[in-house]
Amino acid sequence: MKRYQALLYTALTSVTLYTVTLACPALAADAALPATLSKAGQLNVGVKCDAPPSAFLDNDGKPAGIDVQFARYIAKNAFGNPDKAVFTCVTSATRIQMLTSGKVDLLIATMSPTDERKRVVDFADSTNWGASGVLVPHGQAQYKTLDDFDGKTLLSIKGGWQAQYVKSHYPKIHLVLLDSMNDAIVALKQDRADGLTEDVKALLPAADRDPDLQLSPVSFQISWGAPAVRRGDDSLRLYVNRMIAQARQDGTFERAVKEYTSGRLQQAVLNGYLNPPPDGSTSINTVLR
Repeated sequence: MKRYQALLYTALTSVTLYTVTLACPALAADAALPATLSKAGQLNVGVKCDAPPSAFLDNDGKPAGIDVQFARYIAKNAFGNPDKAVFTCVTSATRIQMLTSGKVDLLIATMSPTDERKRVVDFADSTNWGASGVLVPHGQAQYKTLDDFDGKTLLSIKGGWQAQYVKSHYPKIHLVLLDSMNDAIVALKQDRADGLTEDVKALLPAADRDPDLQLSPVSFQISWGAPAVRRGDDSLRLYVNRMIAQARQDGTFERAVKEYTSGRLQQAVLNGYLNPPPDGSTSINTVLR
């Protein structure tokens, strides 16, 4: 386990990017613009608003980030105008409800396919992979694996899969769930917990901008991020699959990553979009368990 964690951490932070192409299905001939989308004249998308670099609110209070750029890319291809992407902020706890209730038609919201989620929504192909990690106060070098947190308190985000994973596999860890990354970081800095677990690419920005925090060597469980549509909406799902393949081929994802990241965060995120993960999983409907 320790060897696997070390390999995974190295893969995420390696300076060298291997020139291997991720699984990229052929553009499906039947993945035409869905009639319902054409009739609506806009793409209603749920995105995170507190999860840089994936999606966040910029200085003007407008959605920005890699996921936002991809949604605008879809809208430009569908309607000839990227501004036809209309955004609604969602959280890990609310995103599925926002989709199933019809408030949005598509989620691009840092969500990983799981068996439980696939019972209520349909996932498109995944866009990127990453590992989960643990953010700790600066100087706390004793944490090397999740086992080191036995008897300790870890923060996690409501609706996120990390909480479910820790609860199932590490029952000796005291888990506290909060509504947002911002709430969790404040709680960690107030010494209300020993660490915060989330995707590494979500933790790195916090570590880079705050000298009181650091990313520990703890790394676990590859996860893939995938857009989601309502159950049975195959036309939109296939169209999004077509856009994912096209965006990977024409460099859209790479340009978006480079626009919103730099340094070691850029290395980790580019690796997740451009290269295969060390566990051999693929972008096509990989399910977390």
